[in-house]
Amino acid sequence: MERYNIFEYKNSISTLPQTMKDADGIILATTVEWLGIGGFMYQFLDACWLYGDKEKIQSLYMQPVVMSTTYGEREGMTSLENAWEMLGGLPCNGFCGYVEDMVAFEMNKDYSLIIEKKSGKSLSYDFPEAERTSYQ
Repeated sequence: MERYNIFEYKNSISTLPQTMKDADGIILATTVEWLGIGGFMYQFLDACWLYGDKEKIQSLYMQPVVMSTTYGEREGMTSLENAWEMLGGLPCNGFCGYVEDMVAFEMNKDYSLIIEKKSGKSLSYDFPEAERTSYQ
């Protein structure tokens, strides 16, 4: 498993779709701070459309994970699912939720176990501030 924090690659987001060539599936995880998923995630999805291997994407499963401290987590998850389907990919069941304190959520091992069970793999997640998104 390889993890990419999109905010760390903000100057080279257009190259990230090439990293999915050997993946069996990806997890797109993001936060909703206000009115939808963050801009870096949209840039990544645009890069998948423009530069991604469409044949590979057609066989690639994507699990969305969206957390919010206000509202809009369901819409954010739907946005990821719709975008992945438009790319030709295969969305699978994801999950979303409201958390009052993002730091407490990050540090809670029980939530990490829920995420791991849902994806079927041992994963660690980082749900940082606005605009910081990751995919795996």
